[in-house]
Amino acid sequence: MPFIRKNIALVSIILILFFSSCTNTESPLSKYGPELEGVMRSDFGTFRGFNLGEQMDTILAKEAGLGVDADEGYLYYEFKLNDSNSYNISYSFDDKGLNEIQSDVYIKNPNNTEKVFNSFKAYFDDHFGKNETHQGFMVWTVKSGKYGDVRINLSDESSDFTIPGSPGKIALWIYPDKE
Repeated sequence: MPFIRKNIALVSIILILFFSSCTNTESPLSKYGPELEGVMRSDFGTFRGFNLGEQMDTILAKEAGLGVDADEGYLYYEFKLNDSNSYNISYSFDDKGLNEIQSDVYIKNPNNTEKVFNSFKAYFDDHFGKNETHQGFMVWTVKSGKYGDVRINLSDESSDFTIPGSPGKIALWIYPDKE
């Protein structure tokens, strides 16, 4: 009997290891590339797991590290990505909570900017429907419980840098639609 128990235990362990190695632990964001995955961090919410209306203490508790700048209605963060790419995020708050998010993503190799921009566009198209073009921005409209319609604007602002070899810049702006 001990021989059979040992064999059953061994087969069980092998099966557990086999099935656990077959599970896909890859992030759903990884298909959009490492830059988007690093910036977005989560595919829940509108941005990084947050929605407009969140309270400041929620952002402080879930955001990585201490911000570079903060006051009563504002938080600002700077982060590094792989390959010397970087991004910043500013969160603005009013009496209802988080009411605006701005993020600039800097791509060290400007030749990669279009690829990264297209990954953000694809992500937002997949999550919020086809974008519209408005005054040079890619725009998505989503619903918010506290603010009604919320706009997500995405643009490539690399042309703001006129020095050859400057990094690419992708700008993201999320705000309540006040039109």
